[in-house]
Amino acid sequence: MNSRERVVAALNHQEPDKVPIDLNGTTCTTITRNAYVKLREYLGLEEEPAPFISDLALGAVIPKDDILTLYGIDTRMVYDRNMNALDIQFESDGSFYDELGVRWRPASYYYDAVERPLTEAESVADLEKIDWNVAIDRDELQSICNYAKDLFYNTSYCLIADFNLFGPFGPFEGGCVLRGYDKFLMDFYANTDFAESLLNNLTDMFIQKIDAYLEDVGDLIQVVAFGDDVGMQSSTYVSPEMYRRYIKPLHKKIFDFTKTKTDAKIFLHSCGSVYDIIPDFIEEGVDILNPVQRSAAKMDIEVLKKEFGSDITFWGGGIDIQQQLPFFTNDQIEEEVKRTIDIMADGGGFVFFPTHNIQPDTSPEKIDCMFKAVMKYGGY
Repeated sequence: MNSRERVVAALNHQEPDKVPIDLNGTTCTTITRNAYVKLREYLGLEEEPAPFISDLALGAVIPKDDILTLYGIDTRMVYDRNMNALDIQFESDGSFYDELGVRWRPASYYYDAVERPLTEAESVADLEKIDWNVAIDRDELQSICNYAKDLFYNTSYCLIADFNLFGPFGPFEGGCVLRGYDKFLMDFYANTDFAESLLNNLTDMFIQKIDAYLEDVGDLIQVVAFGDDVGMQSSTYVSPEMYRRYIKPLHKKIFDFTKTKTDAKIFLHSCGSVYDIIPDFIEEGVDILNPVQRSAAKMDIEVLKKEFGSDITFWGGGIDIQQQLPFFTNDQIEEEVKRTIDIMADGGGFVFFPTHNIQPDTSPEKIDCMFKAVMKYGGY
């Protein structure tokens, strides 16, 4: 099997020749800059002083093909190779404003939102003053399309369109970022009309981007990735009942529209404890769940595979980046990778990646050990 066939088989809940491996397919299934630079040095690869940054706030890198080939990576992200996230206007303190007017400031390895344009908004009338139409960069779309065609016709990789590259966030996370988590979560109780209006505006904005982006590449990709973090370490941000009332219909609207533009599988990135709403994801049309944050409450991989493994693909969860990968010995890493594959790979429906991006606190020898363990034990 080639990479495209391998991933497609796994997504169709069939057993391929070996477990597919990702490292670069989305901004949330890759490696961060400092870890990447150290890994290249450890492997004796040519120095890359300015790696391609796909998401500045996350420090997410699109690795070069030499590393992807070394580890047998089956995926490639479809993106504009001329649009490095570093090529933006920075303020004197190193901060920057995104397209929605959120100001992000450096915080250790990452960026935190420090100014939110809707913090003082109070009513639906305030939202009606905003132009929610999306400016489409046709040159960017053409560059993306050209790259997608090149990858589709000249390689055999699984191609992924990742909407986390283009913003806004999914409707829930977008509301939290624009408004502030505390205020937006209170809006669900105390300012319901405002919360619903903001969610609907963000959803419509998102659909505009989907429409433009997938017009030319929809037939070339195998996976279309979305992100909307509705989970935290201990639970979902809002109750499952509130999720079903306010957010689920909008997710379904987004995914239903996407399926009019492409036959690609729907990939949803949602961190944290989302066990209680996985059946809702499946009803909405989600084919793939990421990142499978197994250290969060109720996210035991054996339970997930048993209860949902025939209905949804788990893309991630290969080893925990919070409590395992940075701290385990190499022998423990190898054993944990093997254990995960033994649990998750049966019957397909599994693509290997850790529980989120590989972080700066993970040493290169442990990263190397992890990927080599997948290659060693991933065969069916």
